[in-house]
This record gives sequence, C-alpha cells and structure tokens, in this order.
Amino acid sequence: MAELTSLNIKIDRDVKQQADTLFNAMGMTLTTAVNIFVRQAILEQAIPFRISLDSDRLTALKAKEALKSMQEHAVASGLENMSMDDIDAIIAETRQERRKSRGQ
Repeated sequence: MAELTSLNIKIDRDVKQQADTLFNAMGMTLTTAVNIFVRQAILEQAIPFRISLDSDRLTALKAKEALKSMQEHAVASGLENMSMDDIDAIIAETRQERRKSRGQ
C-alpha cells in the first residue's frame, strides 16, 4: 500500500459545503474526489477538463477594460468632468461633420 501524506488547501467555506454535498451524493468524500482529479491530471498530463471564460464573463471583462481605457483617456485629455449632455453634443457635431464630408 502507498504511503499517504496530507495536503492542506484553502477553499471558500460555501464551495466546500457544496462539494461535500455533491460528492457525498456520489458515494465519495471530497478527499476521494480530489484524489481522482489529481490522478487523472497525472494520467493525462493536463487539467482533465476544459478551462475557459464563459461568454458573459468574457464580455463583462472586455467591457470593464474598455471603460477603464476610456476613463484613462478622459483624464489624460482633461475631459473627465464632461456631462452626458456635453458628450451627446460632441457626438451630434461629429455625425454632422461626417455627413457634410460625404456630401449628404
């Protein structure tokens, strides 16, 4: 029989409780589930499942990055205190200039 050792990890209390409930329903402990995961990772020489951002998270992340970039640009340009009315006026003016340049 293999010599056993301990592994101490930190995990959110609610996540641990949910995992305990799930794995107990499957007839195993959280320790057994972690052992299965580690053994499968060793066997495959990889994380044994796909890890990716879901599209909602990815969209939120991109939006957050875009907002941060716009805020930095506004500060650098001295425009951080513009009102929505000011912004709308600039947009309307820009659209009008584009229409004129296209001959509309």
